[in-house]
Amino acid sequence: MIAIVDFGQEDVPPLERALADVGAKGEVVQSPDRLKRAAKVVLSCSGAYSAAARQIRDRSLVSTLLRAMAEGVPYLGVGLGMQLLFDVIYEGGQHTGLGVIPGKVIPFDVDTNHPVRRQFKVPHVGWTPVHWNDDCPLLSGLKSGDSFYFDHSTHAQPLDERVTIGRSGYGFDFSAVIWRGNLYGTQFLPHRSQENGAKVLANFAAA
Repeated sequence: MIAIVDFGQEDVPPLERALADVGAKGEVVQSPDRLKRAAKVVLSCSGAYSAAARQIRDRSLVSTLLRAMAEGVPYLGVGLGMQLLFDVIYEGGQHTGLGVIPGKVIPFDVDTNHPVRRQFKVPHVGWTPVHWNDDCPLLSGLKSGDSFYFDHSTHAQPLDERVTIGRSGYGFDFSAVIWRGNLYGTQFLPHRSQENGAKVLANFAAA
């Protein structure tokens, strides 16, 4: 089964429905014991990073998540669920991530005095194209340049640029899709990205 990690996030019910719509069996999981039995893991969260990280730690999920990743269990991080994979997150201060993928997460630094960039407002909300060159199981059957729905104020910067499979742009290019081994991440929200997002979830379920 695909464990949908739940720690009070509003994204969980629509994500569960989106997985069901593509024929995938998702189970909402709140405890380490249930998480240990998962064949795959999806973690989607939004809002303030500090609150999300605190909830995950308060529910004693960190060690179980790290063990599952180390054992090769496929993981899909959505939004902050992707950003959690990195070493450090700068959002309202400095916060420690899971440290699975070297790199950092930083706020959008949009120069409002720049003649081009001043049209971009933070957060970045809405449909934006994603471009990629390399094959990735998560993007199978989709075309580079397809659009997905975003809602975020920060973005990831992996130390190894090869981790970034898909890029999008909002004043400048940023990591929209990451992939390393059994770890996948999307900055966009597949459960709010209609047919394109459904394909991403179906691909993860089949990976």
